[in-house]
Amino acid sequence: MLKVHIEKELEGFKLDVEFESRRAVTALFAPSGSGKSLTLKAIAGLIEPDRGVVKVSNTTLFDSFKGVNLPPQKRKVGYLFQDYALFPNMTVLENIRYGSVDEELTAKLLRILQIEGISDRYPSEISGGQKQRVALARALAMKPRLLLLDEPFSALDKGLKLTLYKEVKELRRLFDIPVVLVSHDIDEVFELADYMVVMKEGKTVQAGTPAEVFMNPANLEVARLFGHKSFLRGKVVSCNRHYAKVRLRNGTTLRCKGRKDLREGEEVSVSVLPFSVALTPSVESTRVEVTVRKITKGREFTDIEVELSGEVVELTIPSPLSPNFILEENAKATFYLCADFVPVIKESAL
Repeated sequence: MLKVHIEKELEGFKLDVEFESRRAVTALFAPSGSGKSLTLKAIAGLIEPDRGVVKVSNTTLFDSFKGVNLPPQKRKVGYLFQDYALFPNMTVLENIRYGSVDEELTAKLLRILQIEGISDRYPSEISGGQKQRVALARALAMKPRLLLLDEPFSALDKGLKLTLYKEVKELRRLFDIPVVLVSHDIDEVFELADYMVVMKEGKTVQAGTPAEVFMNPANLEVARLFGHKSFLRGKVVSCNRHYAKVRLRNGTTLRCKGRKDLREGEEVSVSVLPFSVALTPSVESTRVEVTVRKITKGREFTDIEVELSGEVVELTIPSPLSPNFILEENAKATFYLCADFVPVIKESAL
């Protein structure tokens, strides 16, 4: 269990972030300048909060109310910085051994991370991916109770990222410690995180599993962060925790994914996700008449821009099935939209 509540006044910026996670990997997700790295530094003890609590399992690292403030060297927190922060005058092996006397563990990390062959080289003599592995090995060699990852994959190409994702998952399983990952890459969050905290301007905006936040964004800004692009305005006609009906401005009543905090008559926004097209009609889908504005054919998917209720909506159809749809640009077409992929966003949360 990881409990974090940090308040810190800085020049022109206030950090006031709070979350509690019982999941293996927690991601802090936000645009640059939102306080993600500051939060990691406060957890690690590199900056002291004005108020708050930082607790890992049964160990309190910081508690302003009880006067607890463990120094960084006593927190046993492994920290992987964005630039890796390797010691340039030490070899790979010396970097990993720094702060650790467990030779068996060092050998194990060299083997798992496939860096045995470069153990006698210096940081200037190895690649970016190798530096990342060395920095990760050094962070784990101290047997931390918590591992902090500050955008460690941002400078790596996609292929290397996917390889390192697998290694991080395996290492987390072997060491069985909680991980906090800072990222602004939503694909990375879905790949690695079990829980996520969305931040804005130093504050927690929303928290939950990546799937929960993606399908129930707190506001339009969070929705856009997650890649939602097509929004329609309307009014709630009926609702329950499973499904809701929203009447759009053109009079179409759209069946949508439900949420517990909706009320009839409420003005809302509806996000139509690209993959919301139902291949066959069902009780959970809505038949909509649209005007096709643009068709972009790809090997796997055909992307379609349509006009619905006066707005442009992006839809995606598997290319092998696209011949089943009679589509022409600037012509009318009929689609069925699956309610489970049409979330409602409350206007009051903006």
